[in-house]
Amino acid sequence: MVTGYPKTVRLQSGLAVTIRPMVKEDGDKLYAFFGRVPRADRLFLRDDVSRRDVIDAWARELDYDKVLPLLAEVGEKIVGDATLHRRPGGWTSHVGKVRIVTDENYRGIGLGTVLLEEVIAVAKKAGLELLVAEVMANQTAAMAAFKRLGFEKEALFSNHVKDQAGKSHDLVVMIKNLMAEPAPVFF
Repeated sequence: MVTGYPKTVRLQSGLAVTIRPMVKEDGDKLYAFFGRVPRADRLFLRDDVSRRDVIDAWARELDYDKVLPLLAEVGEKIVGDATLHRRPGGWTSHVGKVRIVTDENYRGIGLGTVLLEEVIAVAKKAGLELLVAEVMANQTAAMAAFKRLGFEKEALFSNHVKDQAGKSHDLVVMIKNLMAEPAPVFF
């Protein structure tokens, strides 16, 4: 799932960004990245990324067959993190879950879109049939970005999740059917 990386892409602004899989040595840079993500945004993340032990565990326990973290870098600085989560076996082995976080200073210039397109391409190459994105209902910008790339709102669960401050939120589940599109051709 990691062939073709690292690769350099140009954003709408012309900025060159390198996309590559996370490696064990990225712990310090990833921790610094999440430290720059505004606290209000971190409240909506599944894990408490302000804790160093959380990031260290991610770096130590890398398994691309279960979770493929793709990092976006400008120079030596991580500016985005997109992860594809999947189960190698079982009844949801055809389904991937996607999560994306971008540096506040790199929003609105296509970075999130580029990362999501990368995850979609990797998921197709891996033979996944569905991609799932879970967002809190008040994350309207995230929902709009997923919708632009073909995700559809599938379900709304009222008061289903709590942010890291303990406040309840509605959870929106969005799904992209990868079988409805032709598979990418790789040379």
